[in-house]
Amino acid sequence: MPSILSDLGPLYQALMDSAADAIVVINEKGIILRFSKSAEALFQRSAEECISQNVNILMPEPFKHEHDSYLNNYHNTNEAKIIGSGREVRGIKKDGTEFPMHLSVGKTTIKENAYYIGICHDLSEYQQALSEKIQIESLQNALFDAAVNGIITINDKGIIISFNRAAETMFGYTKKECIGQNVKMLMPSPYRNEHDSYLKNYIRTRNAQVIGSGRDIPGRRKDGHIFPMRLSIGEAKTELGTHFIGICHDLTDYHNALAELSKAEQRYKSIVECQGQIICRFDKECKLTFANQSFFNTFECTNQEVFGLDFINLIHGEKSSIRNILHDISNNQDHAQIKFKATMRRKSGLLKVEWWFTKVSNHLGSSEIQGFGIDISEKEEALREAAFLKNHDALTGLLSAEAFFSSLKEWASTERFAILYLDCNRFGMINNRYGLNVGDQIITEIANRIKNNTHKNILLSRPSSDEFIIAVFVNDAIRANNIAESVLEKVNKSYLIDDNEIRISGKIGISIYPDDTDDTDLIVLQAQSMLSKAKGSQNSIAFYDEQFNTSLQRQLDIEQRLRIALEQEILKVHLQPKVNLNTNEIVGYEALLRWNDPILGHVSPVEFIQVAENILLAKKVDRYVLKTVFNCLRRCLNDKKKVLPIAVNITSSHFDDTELAGYIFSLSDELQVPLAYLDLEVTEGVLLEMNQQVLDNLHSLRSRGIKISLDDFGTGYSSLSYIRKLTVDALKIDKSFIDDLDDKVGYRLVSAVVDIAKAVNLEVIAEGIETEEQQQTLMRLGCQLGQGYLFAKPEYICDVLNITKD
Repeated sequence: MPSILSDLGPLYQALMDSAADAIVVINEKGIILRFSKSAEALFQRSAEECISQNVNILMPEPFKHEHDSYLNNYHNTNEAKIIGSGREVRGIKKDGTEFPMHLSVGKTTIKENAYYIGICHDLSEYQQALSEKIQIESLQNALFDAAVNGIITINDKGIIISFNRAAETMFGYTKKECIGQNVKMLMPSPYRNEHDSYLKNYIRTRNAQVIGSGRDIPGRRKDGHIFPMRLSIGEAKTELGTHFIGICHDLTDYHNALAELSKAEQRYKSIVECQGQIICRFDKECKLTFANQSFFNTFECTNQEVFGLDFINLIHGEKSSIRNILHDISNNQDHAQIKFKATMRRKSGLLKVEWWFTKVSNHLGSSEIQGFGIDISEKEEALREAAFLKNHDALTGLLSAEAFFSSLKEWASTERFAILYLDCNRFGMINNRYGLNVGDQIITEIANRIKNNTHKNILLSRPSSDEFIIAVFVNDAIRANNIAESVLEKVNKSYLIDDNEIRISGKIGISIYPDDTDDTDLIVLQAQSMLSKAKGSQNSIAFYDEQFNTSLQRQLDIEQRLRIALEQEILKVHLQPKVNLNTNEIVGYEALLRWNDPILGHVSPVEFIQVAENILLAKKVDRYVLKTVFNCLRRCLNDKKKVLPIAVNITSSHFDDTELAGYIFSLSDELQVPLAYLDLEVTEGVLLEMNQQVLDNLHSLRSRGIKISLDDFGTGYSSLSYIRKLTVDALKIDKSFIDDLDDKVGYRLVSAVVDIAKAVNLEVIAEGIETEEQQQTLMRLGCQLGQGYLFAKPEYICDVLNITKD
């Protein structure tokens, strides 16, 4: 190319470098050979960036994609579409900005090589000027038709000479208050202070900033309120001089609606864009505030065309009856759904739509009307969409639980498949923290992630707020586990909602058909029952386990019956004596709770105390025992019987209760039972996780004379550092240590415990003594107190204290 240019002489190069329009020279392959300085400015690219590149880098799609084939076609057919003539096309700058331009292309052949010279003229300013001219003419023609807007006429001094009713409503002034006043009274600062000088400057220089076009500016009402408005000004020459006509359109509702639409679009985008049916919302005046992509596609319109449009205008034919129906929905308080069919209008003609309308609340708390529509122009499509609405979750589009179970029966065959039951952990906290709308968006995104990252041949349902059921064919349990891990990986990734990065976690229970059962209803329940086990597993996944399921059922049965047992006083308090090992004298008792249920039979305290803590009944159980013990002590005092202290176990979850000490003191005061007759026993876990409330309770109870023993000592996480700081009165050696007294290691352990207790001035009580040898050994070690079957088994409290039964 340089040799060619040198052949053409300096005139050609001067022309290229000095031309005002951009000049680009390419070869027959479309490769840029020359890129003028004006081209660099127009396309924002340097010549070095462009030379040797395909000229299609200067073109937006679809022209970029089509250019090479067009050039090849021209070489093959010699049929020119643009070469030798000019055309308006679009170019693209380096930053991706598209712009209009006029392109003239010429062809030349030098030394048997073909070259194409393109001259590009930027049309941006021309088209903008053309658009402004059309706008001015349109405003002039529609001036009097725009009477719903405020129309104000001023003279060349800025004095108001006309003020229509719409302007009165908009600004809050009467016509009488404004005529003869300067128009700047309708403007806030700084526009008020600058207006007169601006008008004088315009009249002197004719340099307009707003006259002849429109601008969004603030207006000022009589009450001082500032509001947004669109101001369009025209100039008219009359016999009375130059007049300026301003058309003011209040943009308050428009701006508010824009803000609401923006939020609504963000809120519903992930929910409704994947829906095939038409979805829209409008206010009580039937002005559209939201529509999904299916609405735009069906009615062949854009978001800008739809927003604020009266929905009734889309109805073909008689409109009043439908408007009345929609108004009834808006005014109805029961949120009933109303269904009807209507012939609708769109750009290409008419269509029949079946609508479901109901009243809903938006994010601002005000009511709107929500519509779901199906294009029933084709009967088959209408039936399919109606079935969708009936059988699918409205939020996610997944199968409803009923439809899932129905489909599962048809879907199940001799092939092996797995049911994956997914539950989102603590999802209620997400709803409480971020709101239900954010929660709905996350649920919808979870559904999309599952659909997009699992095998296509699956059944997927959302049976409840934050649970999902997946049915998928598998070869074995390993494949089921891999799918479950993949689902959890996707679900556990963060969610970006309204600039909030939110993370959740899930757990999955799995049951396999027909390995675990061939009952399609039962297999889902089996998978669901594994959620509690999955919560504690390493990867949050648990396969159906019949033994675990039986255990879970047992826990559920205990949970249900425990509430009844407390209400009907089926639980019974038993006493086991504590004795002085040297004299065998009874020095007190321990209260033990026993439960012989008419349905469950004997239920161990190990079972029901844990269940009570899990379902927050531990406090009620403790109070049940305390109240029984205090009542029995009172009856003993009434009968002037000998009274010994009774120890009551307090569950770990109850000991940090702020009301514990107060409740015990109130029972003592109410029944006139001295607190010296009550001992309390707590486990090591309470003291190891000691908080301020536990310390306060210990101090309050001991300061009133209640002794506190550390129960089951040695079975938890005992350490010398915390034993030295214990704020208790006694240690109870667990039965498991007493059972090993005849073993050297066991003997040494018990001896060590007794020595430790003595070192910190604590009493020692041995539990579970069953032989005289154990008693003698403990006495030799210095243990003074004990309890166990050697002395007495636990018996019903009324029998032990020799008082009449209630």
